[in-house]
Amino acid sequence: MPILLSAFADEAAQDLEGQIQALITNKVPGIELRTVDSVNVADFDSTMTARVKTAFDQASLKVHCLATPLGKVQIDSPLESELERLKRLSQTAHALDCQRLRIFSFYVPAGRAAEYRDEVMMRLERLIEVADAEGVRMFHENEKDIYGDILERCVDIHQTFQSKLGAILDPANYIQVGSDPLQAFKALDAWIEYLHIKDCRRSDGHIVAAGKGDGQIAEILNLFLANHNRQSIAIEPHLYEFASLKTLEIHMTGDPGSGQEVGVGGDYPDALTAFAAGISAFRTLAAQQNQVI
Repeated sequence: MPILLSAFADEAAQDLEGQIQALITNKVPGIELRTVDSVNVADFDSTMTARVKTAFDQASLKVHCLATPLGKVQIDSPLESELERLKRLSQTAHALDCQRLRIFSFYVPAGRAAEYRDEVMMRLERLIEVADAEGVRMFHENEKDIYGDILERCVDIHQTFQSKLGAILDPANYIQVGSDPLQAFKALDAWIEYLHIKDCRRSDGHIVAAGKGDGQIAEILNLFLANHNRQSIAIEPHLYEFASLKTLEIHMTGDPGSGQEVGVGGDYPDALTAFAAGISAFRTLAAQQNQVI
């Protein structure tokens, strides 16, 4: 099956036209749609959605996944608000000819994940029920400080829901919470449907270009593509402090493995250059593994 390659183009530009141009210039046929004009996809109205759809159709680009903030809220926040947000996002997804939604598993108080486990699972079950009714499929991403940040709790989530919930593997995020990305891939292989390309140095927690860190991306890529039913690869470079980065992260400083974002690595003059470098680094790494992407 052909690879569905996409990228988080809001790391290259905030405006819609700039994102489209960045994707075309770097020969990336799809987008992980997160923000446009500093508006999160969860807040799109019908006018914004129609504008985005028209622009991407004209450019022959596809929305592969809505990179939603669902579940990236405190565990004690009102669940009904998230369920309503999921319904709105589902309508946005359908309008964009997309059925994939990225989600998270709720921020829990540090050191108290075990006591919130049942609440997390209940909330995810409710989200899955609504997603099924709305005709969309959700994918859980391992993210710092949520319940499903370390490997053991991600395994717990996917063992609980099995095929009801897909898994996204983000190697850099695992490093930043002290888990091993390759071990995570092997443990979650049965549920992984999506791969995020984001690398990280374990020594200082900085995000770096693919292959320059400790994310073991080459090995993970080969294992991912060994299953010919898997297609979805999204490049999330994080090599430049793009406009909306701070709004997407709770923490921007900390120690490796603390669950906190340390920062971006590299020396790039602007977001477009950093974005292009991230795409190029991944393609170089893939070519070294005899993968043409």
